Amino acid sequence: MENRVEDLKKYIVRIKENHKYLGSGVLWKPQQNEENHIYIFTAAHVLKNYDEIEVEFLRNNEVVNLSVDRSMIVISETYQNEGDFGDVAIITLNYVYNELPSFRFISFHSNLQNIYEGKKLIMLGFPKEGYLNQSFELSMETMELRYASVDNNISMLKYKLDNSNIDQSNRNEEMEGFSGAGLFYDVKSEFIFVGIHKGSIGSGGERGSLIGTTSDFVRNMCSKNKLDVPIQMNEINGNLSDQIEYFKEEILEDLEQEDTIKVLSLLDEVIKQDMAEAINGIFYDFCNECKYKTNYHQCKNFRGFLLILSVFLKAVNGAVDLKSPQISASKEIPVYFVCSEGMGRNTQAQLKINHFVYALKSQKELSHRLEDNCIIIWGSEKQPRDSQKKCSYSRFKNVLIDITHMPDNALNITSIFKEPHPKAIVHIDEIITMLRNGKLQKLEEKFIEYIGELEK
Repeated sequence: MENRVEDLKKYIVRIKENHKYLGSGVLWKPQQNEENHIYIFTAAHVLKNYDEIEVEFLRNNEVVNLSVDRSMIVISETYQNEGDFGDVAIITLNYVYNELPSFRFISFHSNLQNIYEGKKLIMLGFPKEGYLNQSFELSMETMELRYASVDNNISMLKYKLDNSNIDQSNRNEEMEGFSGAGLFYDVKSEFIFVGIHKGSIGSGGERGSLIGTTSDFVRNMCSKNKLDVPIQMNEINGNLSDQIEYFKEEILEDLEQEDTIKVLSLLDEVIKQDMAEAINGIFYDFCNECKYKTNYHQCKNFRGFLLILSVFLKAVNGAVDLKSPQISASKEIPVYFVCSEGMGRNTQAQLKINHFVYALKSQKELSHRLEDNCIIIWGSEKQPRDSQKKCSYSRFKNVLIDITHMPDNALNITSIFKEPHPKAIVHIDEIITMLRNGKLQKLEEKFIEYIGELEK
């Protein structure tokens, strides 16, 4: 937990007026940060009646101190006085901070809101008790909490104290100063923003019940005020422009000028297209080893591979529908993209086609969605050997039989041949090589010929 908490420190903000400490806040940067804006989310009551505001946060272990003009602050319309709901203020800073990672937001407006019940939350802030004006680092404290419930009608969530370093005799003093601090849920692969801490229920916080404003309210407030809108945890970012540099470095270096111009034109087409629907439809990730799990669309490897494959498919067929791509041979052949590190691999063994097939056939939901005679493009962070980068259906059948003899395998031999039959499996490295070799005017012909040779 300690190392994970260290990761959160870069987002924690101390808010002051001159030398008077006002409260805490949380720093956030949009994923697509075209105007160099970063934001501070805090509680409205922290800023409401103050004018000469300063904010402090860590950057590369150095404290950044910035002055805030009142014109840079937005106060929630629902908050006027203490006790009002929607206790949120947003500060917009025109400050370049390229290396600050973004974070995503939980949404409580779904049938899954009970999934958070009992989950641990983390809050970092600056309690007034023990506060040191001379030291940003030593003034900071971590609070461990446990989610209790939410009321979406007033955009408020309740949580309980979950650690023993709080003086039980005077919780209110111990908690004072955390107002405006960010609440985070640790999903192991990342911290997800849950809301803004407001205060306690009951005088002095004796009951140990604390309240905050939900992440949904903060997100809606950004939208209403025409600020950058944070991405939700389960929301797919279909803008692949974050992978442009990867694409250029991987593909363009060896191309002739004519092919370079064509590829850049196709790249521009794909970048302008919102790929969210495509990612949620024809492109999949069922990688058990991926730290992003079901949020695979946040993985830079997945997104980079997807951008390359999309440009490749556009080069093969300019009219291709990326939501349901096909290539034309003797008949239309559907194309799928599955990103996976495979299953059944010894930690020291190099990735093989059977590891991918094992993972693929163990995922019944995916297997039933694949059409017969489809082409599966396989993406993986770990590189397989050259001989393991492609597979025809005849080899696929042999791999399945081999897998069924593996100890503790999860496949049922009786059901193997009742499931879809892929025409071919091709690793993304092969697609990269074909695109990198250029001669785009003949790429469709070359790809169909490649699949035909694979089937012999």
